[in-house]
Amino acid sequence: MSAGKDFVDMCAICKQGVLRSEMDYQKGKVFHAKCFTEHGNTVPSVDSDLAHLSARTRIELVQLKNLKLRSDLEEPQPGIAKKSKPAKRKNPVAKKKAKNPSKKAAKKSKPKKAKKPKPKKGKAAKKR
Repeated sequence: MSAGKDFVDMCAICKQGVLRSEMDYQKGKVFHAKCFTEHGNTVPSVDSDLAHLSARTRIELVQLKNLKLRSDLEEPQPGIAKKSKPAKRKNPVAKKKAKNPSKKAAKKSKPKKAKKPKPKKGKAAKKR
């Protein structure tokens, strides 16, 4: 096994990395075997309800911070002028109306008729 796979977690007492061979898992935390024998009785056991509430509170705090940042970006700050977009110029050419719209509506394309093939006047008929 490589050293990267032997690493498990950080010790709850000394905050150093714990290898799998030195690991002691007690009270829902990882310890060095030596650290747990010396200081293990000072570490309280994990309350699952309290841990869940703590995790949920941290998530809500992050969501509120994100919401505040978004609302600050949307609201104009006092003393700061809002950037305006340049005014669009009207194009008079685009607004031209047809003089007689009824003619355009009356003009519809008719389907084209199929052409009949013409008899060929060729050299084959004029043989001497």
